[in-house]
Amino acid sequence: MALASRPKKPKTMDLRHFIQVLADAGHLIRVTEKIDWKFGIGSMTRQSRTPLLFENIKDYPDQRLFSNGLSNITAIGLALGLEPGITWKTLIEEAEKRVVTPVKPLLAKTGPVLENIVSEGDLDLLKLPVPHWSHHDGSRYLGTWHINVSKDPETGSRNVGVYRMQLLGPRQATVSASPKSHLSRHMANSEKRCQPLPMAVAIGVSEAVIMAAAAAYPYAKDEYELAGGLQQEAINLVKCQTVNLEVPAGSEIVIEGLLQPGIRVQDGPYFDYTGKVNTNPNAFLFEAIRLMFRNDPIFRGTSIGVAGAEDHQLFAFLAALKLVDFHGSGVKQAIQNRLLRHRLFRPFQLAGRLGAFLCSRRSRAQPQAVPGRRFSI
Repeated sequence: MALASRPKKPKTMDLRHFIQVLADAGHLIRVTEKIDWKFGIGSMTRQSRTPLLFENIKDYPDQRLFSNGLSNITAIGLALGLEPGITWKTLIEEAEKRVVTPVKPLLAKTGPVLENIVSEGDLDLLKLPVPHWSHHDGSRYLGTWHINVSKDPETGSRNVGVYRMQLLGPRQATVSASPKSHLSRHMANSEKRCQPLPMAVAIGVSEAVIMAAAAAYPYAKDEYELAGGLQQEAINLVKCQTVNLEVPAGSEIVIEGLLQPGIRVQDGPYFDYTGKVNTNPNAFLFEAIRLMFRNDPIFRGTSIGVAGAEDHQLFAFLAALKLVDFHGSGVKQAIQNRLLRHRLFRPFQLAGRLGAFLCSRRSRAQPQAVPGRRFSI
C-alpha cells in the first residue's frame, strides 16, 4: 500500500485528535447508556475489540473514559497517522523506519493540561472516574494505560514507563515495578539518599507516547524521543509545577507526587496480561501533591487479561520491532517474543503463567529480605 508507506504528516495527535480520527474512520463506539465504573466498564472493555468512549458513567456525570484505543491493527495504524486498512506487514515496515529516526521533544511554556490546577489540600483522586476493572482486582486501578515519568537522582536521565497503579485513597496509590525496571533503579538511587523520588503520572497522552513508554528502550535514552519518531512529530512538553519533571502538554490529566523511600505496599490482586491474578507485595507508595487537567478531561485506561486485548496488541507491535522486555529469563523472553510476533496470544498467556509459576517457586526456595518498612492502608 503505497499510500500507507508515505503517510501525510499529522497534526498533533493528542488523545482527543486520535478519538476523532477513529470516529471519522468508523472505528469508535460511543457508549451513551449509563454504565457502572465498578465492573461495568471493565466487562464491556474485555468483551469488545473496538475502541470505546464511555460518555455516561455512574456517579461521574459529564465525565468520559476512553478504552481499547489500540485494540486492532487498524487502530494502531491510525494512531501513527497511517491510512485505514493497513496490513500488519506494512505497519511494521513503516514503524521500523520511524524507530531509527527519533525526534527530540520540545519544551513549551504552556499547554492544555494546565487549564485546571488542584493543589494538595483540595486533591481527591476519587473524583476521577477510576474503574474497578475486574471482579478479580483488589480495588480500583488509577494507572493501566498511562505514563510514569521520573529522573535518575544521580545522573538526571529521564525515564518514561508504564507501571500499574492501584488507588489506595484520595491521594495515595501503588506503583508496581519490576526490580529490574528503570524506575526501580531510580528509586534505589533515591533511597540511598533517604529522599523521596519525584514522579509525574500522565493519563490520556498520545498513543505514540504510550508505545514508547511501554517499549524496552535502553537506560538513559529518552522515550519521548522514541515517541516523537513514531508519530513523526516532536512531543510538546510542559514543566510540572511541584516536581522537576516534564509531561506532554496535551495530556488529559497529570498527577504530580512523590514515591516514598523505605516503604513498600501491596499492589493487587490484579487480573494481569496472563489471564491470572497477580499480586506484588513490594510495590512503591505514591503520594500525590498536585493535580492538573484539561477542561472536560477524558480518562484513559484499559482492562486486560483476555487473549488479544489491547495490551497484547501493543506487545505484539513492540515485539515485531524488537522492543519488548518482560524482565524474565532468556528462554522465557525468547518464547514470549516469538509467540507475540506470530500474534499467538493464548499460548503467549500460557507462557507468561508458566514463567510466573517457576519464578514463584524459585522465590519460595530462596527467600530474600525485603527492604523498607511495611505500610498498610
